[in-house]
Amino acid sequence: MRKLLSGRAIALFGIGVFLVATFLIIGCGGSGSPPPASSPGAGSNPSSAPAAGRGSAYADTVLKIGRIPFTNATEMVRKHEELMKYLRQELGVKETRLVLASDYNGIMTKLSRGEIDIAWLGTLTYAENMGKVPMRLLVKPVRFGTTSYRGIIITRGDSGIRTLADLKGKKFAWVEKDSASGYIFPKALLIEAGVNPDKDFAEASFLQKHDSVVLNVLLGKYDAGACYDDARKTLREKEKMDELTILATTQDISNEPIVCRQDLPEDLAEKIRQAFLKLKIDDPQYKKVLEDCTDVQGFMPAADADYEYTRKVYELLKNRG
Repeated sequence: MRKLLSGRAIALFGIGVFLVATFLIIGCGGSGSPPPASSPGAGSNPSSAPAAGRGSAYADTVLKIGRIPFTNATEMVRKHEELMKYLRQELGVKETRLVLASDYNGIMTKLSRGEIDIAWLGTLTYAENMGKVPMRLLVKPVRFGTTSYRGIIITRGDSGIRTLADLKGKKFAWVEKDSASGYIFPKALLIEAGVNPDKDFAEASFLQKHDSVVLNVLLGKYDAGACYDDARKTLREKEKMDELTILATTQDISNEPIVCRQDLPEDLAEKIRQAFLKLKIDDPQYKKVLEDCTDVQGFMPAADADYEYTRKVYELLKNRG
């Protein structure tokens, strides 16, 4: 997955109806007042954690975790069952609930209203809302052994195209408008190079998939295209990769952040952060928790500095109008 999840997500019609039927909207702690400070080590071991958080300072707390769907709502619930169970036991809370929204704006609205406690955001969504919505940055996922990826602009080696400026008047292939590496960040590269992506191409199309961009550029149906850095490896004939040239590469795009409400008790927020950091795909006791979480191999600490490049791109595109 190489989309904001903001791009990895599928907007689903009627999902709100499903969620009303599936989840009761209960505030964190259920009483409207902050729960007391937690005792050290409460719920630190999934196998020995008290059922439903008995004995924990947060035994009456219901934590709601927001995410946009990458499959249908029923499958989303199923794929997150192990993660919800793990967090409930690890944190010693009464219950953890998955809350879905059709897009990242919906997730941000729920977070700002206190309707969810934890949000799995998109990279650009976080950069857009830094300093606007009170939230505490916790962790970011590890995928393919790294916490970041890059977007690239490719062309055929025999196309005669050598610079981004050479793309004016050419046919260009994007992935889709929500794709970080297949649209948003490469678009910023073009703008910085003096190319207007909205006017300077003879034709521009959204092909929906990264491998479709690679294949269509290889076949010469488009003169160039944008995709994530490893998309060329999807070619069946690996030697064909040598026929493609990279015209430009984005800076590292940090993987999407997981945040919590700013007013969540500090000790609970730290427990949540530590719970995510314990998860490693190569640890047998946690493999089942992670295997349905969109290629996630674990989590690493996240800081605002990780998203400075994203903020820069956001500001560039916003100011351009």
